[in-house]
Amino acid sequence: MDIKELNSKKLYKEYEINIDYKELDDSINKKISEIIPTLTLPGFRKGKAPLNIARKKYEENILNEVMEKMVQEKIKTILEEKKFKVFRQPKVEIKQYKKNEPVILIIKIDLQPDIKIYPYDQLKLSKYKIKLDKKTIDENFDNFIKSQKKYIPIINKRKLKNTDKVFVNINTEEASVPEFIKSQNNVSIITDSDYQILPDLSSKLIEKGVQVGDSIKLKFDLKTLLKEKNKKIVEFNIDIISIEEITAFKIDKEFLDKNNFKTEKDFKEGLKENLNHQYQNFLLEIEKKQLMDNLELKNDFDVPEGILEEEFGAIWHKVEHAKKDNKLDEDDKLLTDTKLKERYKKIALRRVKLAVLLQFIANEEKISITEKELTDGMIQYASQYPGQEKQIFEYFKKNPASVESIRGPIFEKKIVDFILSKTKQETKNVSVDEFVKLQEKTFDFKKESKKKENK
Repeated sequence: MDIKELNSKKLYKEYEINIDYKELDDSINKKISEIIPTLTLPGFRKGKAPLNIARKKYEENILNEVMEKMVQEKIKTILEEKKFKVFRQPKVEIKQYKKNEPVILIIKIDLQPDIKIYPYDQLKLSKYKIKLDKKTIDENFDNFIKSQKKYIPIINKRKLKNTDKVFVNINTEEASVPEFIKSQNNVSIITDSDYQILPDLSSKLIEKGVQVGDSIKLKFDLKTLLKEKNKKIVEFNIDIISIEEITAFKIDKEFLDKNNFKTEKDFKEGLKENLNHQYQNFLLEIEKKQLMDNLELKNDFDVPEGILEEEFGAIWHKVEHAKKDNKLDEDDKLLTDTKLKERYKKIALRRVKLAVLLQFIANEEKISITEKELTDGMIQYASQYPGQEKQIFEYFKKNPASVESIRGPIFEKKIVDFILSKTKQETKNVSVDEFVKLQEKTFDFKKESKKKENK
């Protein structure tokens, strides 16, 4: 085995390994010999097939297993010889694999950084509590009332207009259209809503001046809806079943009963509690951001260069796609590519540093996720989609990797909660105005003046 160092940084090593094909060939023969006693091949008694015949039939089946074992042995040899402490499982690329030629592997190794945790009890942190004023509470109540829409059937037959709700049957004879839009009955459509079951359906119906009882044919381009490359014009039959018009919303007995409130005062109190809960959730995010800022600032260590390069590559890939699709954030559009790369390299460094630090803390403190915690997290996630719980659990079962989207936030919260339990936090009451300023400062919201300065 020949080993050639390709890249050497403080916490990242990259090697090219050349393995004589005979070594792989011998390993394949050894594995085939091990399974021959269990094989029954045509023309031979069980376990008596010649090696060359058995290999011809089963080589492809066992090649991955043999190669994987060999790779792990080579990695183990390198780690032991170099006395490396790895941060994660080394990555392997097969650069060359050809019959009777050397097997060439590229091994990428990220090393464990030397971390000394800054004492938790010396971190200066704040715990915030919102103080809701009467003006904010009243505005929230008024906004709720304005956001509610109540509809009643129209009394006199008239044409459909904007702000109405219309119930329709839609169907098409186009066989290539998916069932979920091919035929639907008694579908409700809010005419001034951004969501339309068919592109611009409301505006088309209003333009045609439809009334209850009308049946019309309309053509739609389903290119975007069906995510197709070219135009897809489809004609639909549309029956107008009924029309309802918007009416002033009032908190009446029906509304209170439906929402389990006895009086309007009880409802207002519930609305206030909900508003308070929303602000407290925002404040928790501020507390977490301030904790992460402190952890990043107070803990000084090198990060594995390989992981940092991967993270920046993933971020920059998304940025380039956003540029191509003209979906860059407004403040990003003001920067040159050089400045943009500087910005996202800093973001990548912060992400990697905090991820490494949190993982280190979890290992040191033996923090892990129990099966019950993971199951509870999956149940909570599925509860957001009433009626689809079974399908969601089936999806998790068939796609184990997707469970990480549940495990990750739970794991991070446990680590954060552990750190906070070790710190001393000063409780601060903040008004709504103070909250806005605190949020802007914590998350460095860009002001228009700052944007202009960067031009």
